[in-house]
Amino acid sequence: MNSISRSVPSKGKRHNGGFNAGRGAPVDHEDSSYRSLEILILCVAATFVVWGTYARPVGEPALSRLATVYSLTEYGSFCLDPPPGAPSNPFGATIDKVMVRGRAAGNGVVEGVMISSKPPLMPLVMTAEYVVLNKLFGWDLDDEADCEPIVRLMTLSLVGAAYLTALWLFSKTLGVLGCRGPSRAVLVASLAFGTQLWGFSTLLNNHVPAACMVVASVYLALGLGGGALAPKPWRFLLFGLCAGLVPTVDMPAGVFPFLAAVYLVARFPKQMLSWGVLGAAVPLGLHAGVMIAVTGSPLPVQVRHETYLYETAYWRHPMGIDGLSEPKSTYLFHMTFGRCGLFSLYPVLLAGVAGAVRAAFRRSSPWRGAILAGALGFAVLTFYYATSTNNYGGECYGFRWYIATMPVLLLMGAPLVDSLRMRWQWVFLGFMIGISCYSAW
Repeated sequence: MNSISRSVPSKGKRHNGGFNAGRGAPVDHEDSSYRSLEILILCVAATFVVWGTYARPVGEPALSRLATVYSLTEYGSFCLDPPPGAPSNPFGATIDKVMVRGRAAGNGVVEGVMISSKPPLMPLVMTAEYVVLNKLFGWDLDDEADCEPIVRLMTLSLVGAAYLTALWLFSKTLGVLGCRGPSRAVLVASLAFGTQLWGFSTLLNNHVPAACMVVASVYLALGLGGGALAPKPWRFLLFGLCAGLVPTVDMPAGVFPFLAAVYLVARFPKQMLSWGVLGAAVPLGLHAGVMIAVTGSPLPVQVRHETYLYETAYWRHPMGIDGLSEPKSTYLFHMTFGRCGLFSLYPVLLAGVAGAVRAAFRRSSPWRGAILAGALGFAVLTFYYATSTNNYGGECYGFRWYIATMPVLLLMGAPLVDSLRMRWQWVFLGFMIGISCYSAW
């Protein structure tokens, strides 16, 4: 990744149409109309989020987290089983729960307790929101009519806001990369409306917030490492916080901020090993503390398969797409190019693959080290999901576990897109974007 720094020009010279190392910030030589177009894209995305987050049945991703929120507020515990005399958990029927050893019975035997399989930090934030909503408006999760506005506001604040923030930070990262106005606007529109982030922006889930934190980490790493951002302590602290949040929300996606952190440690060891570590310690320490207190281990339950196999578990005899038993080669194909394929449904993301191939064979490629690091992270995450899962992320249109990779893939392809000059190239790219937007819609 040392070639990242070599992509920055000497003082006073332009590089790839818009990066001035002397000032330490991207230079904008483009017509302001492209900035206005980006603002319009963000406004359209915001309008969709506000009006698109409508009442709908509470699905499993929300159900499991709401079960934890209810337990924390009603039982004072992460345990989904009600204590004697307490009302049953209205969201306890979720299939996304596991059994851990944690409650001592009267005879000294340690009983198994049921907890949500979702990481604890996001439900903790949701619990804080619920307490505020309950105090302000009297909304109660025991009242079915109140569940809709509660879930809607949680989705808007935690997911919709993360989606819009990701788009804004993505645009700023393109500026750090030196992308021209037309390329920047096209790529922001592609992320906004040509990926799974669009549809998932109106559903309570962890993937969009994780994608937002990935983009924030990448922006800070490239900005600090390339000289576009001054290396002030608060930026390293913020990087650590954002990077540390990713694995606590979407564990496998943590590979991207990890690689970014390795680069920053090499460039700024003192700042990263002090302020960066301090920032990361907050979310990681809180996550580990909760997991130790609840399960006896800091490890996520996702890596402890025995917790899913209690006697009445759905996962002992899964049905439908959850019960697939395909060869791993078939599963990998359908993850990437087949029926749930990342690149067949959202082919604009192939720009990232093309960018990685160009960077691998052309040593003079702009931001070569960063692009190859992104490719490595994508390969690691793909290997993990291909070998550790079998159901394509459930019954959704596409492979939802790839959502956090989508901004990274577009950033990997950004220098390539920015180099397009011929009309047929833009027509081809437009065709790929059209298919991607149709899939996203």
